[in-house]
Amino acid sequence: MGQWITVFKEKVRSRAELLKNELENNNVPAVIFDKVDHVYPMLGIVEIKVRESQKEQAESIIKEFRFND
Repeated sequence: MGQWITVFKEKVRSRAELLKNELENNNVPAVIFDKVDHVYPMLGIVEIKVRESQKEQAESIIKEFRFND
């Protein structure tokens, strides 16, 4: 079935959700792994994970994806 690996880390969950949607729109299943401390939300990160077999495709999509700051 394959291992899930982290391809992106972000402090802002909404930005991670945007990137996850972009990956899924490009046929790369992705999950968000929330490591944020809910007592102290400024601590921790959100990780996006994909299957190891799709790592290179995901990294290519991430490289092209630009956040509008």
